[in-house]
Amino acid sequence: MRVFRYRALMALVAVVLVYSLLVPAIPIRPRGDGLRAIFLILSGWGIFAYWRPFRTAMTTEGWPSGPYLYATMIFLFCSALNLNIAFGLFWRLAGQPAHLVNNPFFDFWVVLGIIALAIAVTVPDLFGKDVPPRDKIQLGAVWSAMFILVVYLTLVRPDLSSLADLVRPITDHGYEYDDPR
Repeated sequence: MRVFRYRALMALVAVVLVYSLLVPAIPIRPRGDGLRAIFLILSGWGIFAYWRPFRTAMTTEGWPSGPYLYATMIFLFCSALNLNIAFGLFWRLAGQPAHLVNNPFFDFWVVLGIIALAIAVTVPDLFGKDVPPRDKIQLGAVWSAMFILVVYLTLVRPDLSSLADLVRPITDHGYEYDDPR
């Protein structure tokens, strides 16, 4: 069948269908926290994987070439996602309202982000075929550390309300924010 020639499109459609079928079957908290955990791992891995090309782009005289601008975009994107997802997990583990970050719409955004980051950190030969073994070992170590951290946060679900109270003087001063207390 000709439609199966478009593998990337079929894979994306399959992800959407599987997600749509699983959402009603998996409780919101484990699903949301689990998806954020995977997203946190991949975005952390992306930050590390793109650090060297990003650094090279930033220290290049003049304007960096296209591949280095792409690396800069992926590095900044991964950094932003990592902070966003870390804050979302922090929000939940600090006992804040679940509906803002634990809902099917936000979780679907996370699923799409997971796909995008999985592609970004596995693009073959983006910066050449000769990736030093040291880089491969470092990537594996960073991935392992992120995985252990996320498994801990997901399984133990520590109460981070005291940490939330510590940063509250900073976070309470948002634009037109009224403290509900």
